Amino acid sequence: MNFIKPLSILAILSVTYACSHPIEIRGKGAGDVVSYTATRDCYLEDYQQGLTNCSENLVTGAYDETYTAVPRADAQFRRWGNYCDNATTNECSFNVTAGVVKKFYFETLPPLQAIFRPKVNTGFKMVSFGHSFFNPMAMNLEGHAHAAGFTDHETIHFSAGGSNGAPMAFWNNNTVRPQIQAELDSGDIDLVGMTYYPSYPTIDGYRNWVEYALSKNPDTRFFIALPWNIYPADVTAAEYESDYDTFHPQISHAFIDTLREEFPGVDFYCIPYGQSAVELRNLYADGTLTSNGDVATLQGSANSALFTDNLGHAGDILIELSSLLWLEAIYGVDLSNYNYNTGYTTDLKAIASDIIATHELAYAAPPETYPDSDDDGIPDRYEAN
Repeated sequence: MNFIKPLSILAILSVTYACSHPIEIRGKGAGDVVSYTATRDCYLEDYQQGLTNCSENLVTGAYDETYTAVPRADAQFRRWGNYCDNATTNECSFNVTAGVVKKFYFETLPPLQAIFRPKVNTGFKMVSFGHSFFNPMAMNLEGHAHAAGFTDHETIHFSAGGSNGAPMAFWNNNTVRPQIQAELDSGDIDLVGMTYYPSYPTIDGYRNWVEYALSKNPDTRFFIALPWNIYPADVTAAEYESDYDTFHPQISHAFIDTLREEFPGVDFYCIPYGQSAVELRNLYADGTLTSNGDVATLQGSANSALFTDNLGHAGDILIELSSLLWLEAIYGVDLSNYNYNTGYTTDLKAIASDIIATHELAYAAPPETYPDSDDDGIPDRYEAN
């Protein structure tokens, strides 16, 4: 007759019938998650050390708990991740019966994420990828950001020509995709920038990159920057403007609406830098750019023309204007006070600011931090009046 050894019996009896509901403290701000029952607290140091009160947070019976996100000094609570998408306070509550909990015994549920941001933004670590109508602005951003006081900004950029610069093309690229993913795997990428190419008209590529980036850092921000239309010399200035006014919202605004719906609470916005070409094209058409000596021709050398070829690659003045627009769109810099000489007679700073001001506010970058009248790190939107 076989007998179960006493140690085996003890092992069976010691099995904990529970499910795991981890707690994560994410973002570059510091904070804690405290529980109403005081039995499920997860402090920042606990999370950083991988202690089980955070990494496991076992639930054995009825799950009736309210968690509160508590920012530390110099940080602000941004939002909850995976749960409580529509929270109106800094609390997230669960009321789950024991019977439902039992169905998930031995399973690990998606973590409850409390996301905190620093009160002062010193610069993003950005990954961007795109084509030749996008690359110069992405590469110029780091220098402008540092000059404007965002000294921690870092740009990691990947480029490919034409349609190969579309998000889906990068996703399908078995050589470059792992390189981009390796950067995202660090978990410290704050901002991802992408562009558009008409050969890839669907949202799939954007969605793939958003899902991957959020799996590494749930507080990643995203922007879509659509360039100007191609073949600018083939139409009049008025037609060029009309075409862009139709093209831009149909693509970028529609994509952003969908992404915001699929990933609630995540920051999505667009940069309307394609409007830069429209404005300069109009100034060329009315003779302003040639009379003041900023450009000599519509198409020609980069230092003397608006475009360098028939396709519409940017001349220096267009790159300069678009780069300033990026700076204001991403960092909210007041260009009128930005100590930078463009080298042109045309007031490019004013044009960039006007483009931002007239762009639909709903598609601008959300504020990096929300108003907080008592400066306690809990935005007013989460506190009762």
